[in-house]
Amino acid sequence: MFRAVLSLIFVTALPAMGFAQACGTANLLEELTPEERAHLDTLVAPHPFPEGNVFLASKGDDTALVVGTIHIPDPRLEGIATGVRPYLEQADLLILEATSEDEAGMQVLAAEKPEMFFITEGPTLIDLLSEDEWQRVTERLGALGIPAFLAAKFQPWYLSMAIAIPPCAMLSLQSGEQGLDRQLEVIANGMGLPITALDNTEQLLRIFADEPMEKQLDGLRITLETQDAGDAATSTLIEGYFAGKVRETWEFARIQLERAGVENSEEMFDEVNQELLINRNMNWEEQFPGLITGKDVVIAVGGAHLSGETGVLRALERAGYAVSPLEL
Repeated sequence: MFRAVLSLIFVTALPAMGFAQACGTANLLEELTPEERAHLDTLVAPHPFPEGNVFLASKGDDTALVVGTIHIPDPRLEGIATGVRPYLEQADLLILEATSEDEAGMQVLAAEKPEMFFITEGPTLIDLLSEDEWQRVTERLGALGIPAFLAAKFQPWYLSMAIAIPPCAMLSLQSGEQGLDRQLEVIANGMGLPITALDNTEQLLRIFADEPMEKQLDGLRITLETQDAGDAATSTLIEGYFAGKVRETWEFARIQLERAGVENSEEMFDEVNQELLINRNMNWEEQFPGLITGKDVVIAVGGAHLSGETGVLRALERAGYAVSPLEL
C-alpha cells in the first residue's frame, strides 16, 4: 500500500510543473478551506527547518552544503545546479540518496530477482482485479504506451508506480531529462569528484515489494481511485518545492488522503512517513560521521528529508554543525 500513498506525497519519477500544467492540473494548496489551511499549519509547525531547500552547515574547517532536491525534470532546476557548482568545485565528496549507477542496477536486480517486480507464478492481475478495475488499468496503460499484456504480470506495487506517471510527462521522462540530483551528479563526474550513495537500492525497493499481495492490491486500487488527485498533486508538490515549502506539501498528503476517503488514512500516512522518511533519515545519520568528518561535502537528497527532528539538518546539528539557510 506504500506506493499508493507515496504517489500522493513525494514521488520520485513524476513530471515537472510545466508538464503538470499541460495536463490541466492545479495547485491544490490554493483550494484549501480555511479549516484545512489551519489544520495544515498545525501539522507543519512542530517540525524544525520547515522551509528552505539549500543550507550551509559548518563545524570548524568542515563544511556541508545541503541541497534538497526533486528527482524529476524542471527547467528551473538549472539555476539551482549552477548555484551549487562552485561548492562542488571546492568539495571533497558529493553525497546522494542513490547514483545513476544504482538506478541502472534496478535492471540487473529485475533480472536476478524477477519475483520482486513481476508475478512469476499463479494468477495475473487480470484475474486478481475486477473487470472494471482492469479496464481502468488498461486505459491508463494505453495512454502511457505500456502494453497491457506485459503489465498484467507486474507486481501491484510496480504497476502502481507506472500508472502514477501522467501521460503528458512520459515523453519527457523517456527523453532523458534529469532531476536535480542527476544534474549535480553529471557536474561532479565532469570534475572527477568522488560520489557516494546513502541508500541501498534493493533494501529501499523491498519497502514496496515485500508488502503482502493483498496489501499491494489495495494500494493499486487506491492509486486508481485517487489518480486525478495524484496528477494534481504533482503540480502542487513541484510548486511547493520551488516555494521552499516541501514540509508543507508532505504534510498536505494527510489532508489529500482524508479527502479521498481512504480508510485508516492517518495510520497509513504514519506508516509511510516512518518507512520512507524517518527510518531512512536515521540510517543516513549513522553514516554521516564516516562520510563528512574532515571533509567539505555537498549533500543532495530529496527535499522532504531536510526538515523534522530526524531530518538531515537536525542530524548535522546533533553532530555539532551550525546550520543556516542559504540563497544561491
